[in-house]
Amino acid sequence: MSRRITIDPVTRLEGHGKIEIFLDENGAVANVYFQIPELRGFEKFCEGRPVEELPRIVSRICGV
Repeated sequence: MSRRITIDPVTRLEGHGKIEIFLDENGAVANVYFQIPELRGFEKFCEGRPVEELPRIVSRICGV
């Protein structure tokens, strides 16, 4: 029997968020979805950049 765990709302972020974790019959994680419905906009200029740069860039955009 598969199982779903939902964490809603996700706190510690600006806006709304939800995490859904799907477990298989053995209790192992089969799939996870992290959903944030708000469009922040700055995701577009993060595309193509090295992942190491993102914490430095994003932390200066959002004051939270």
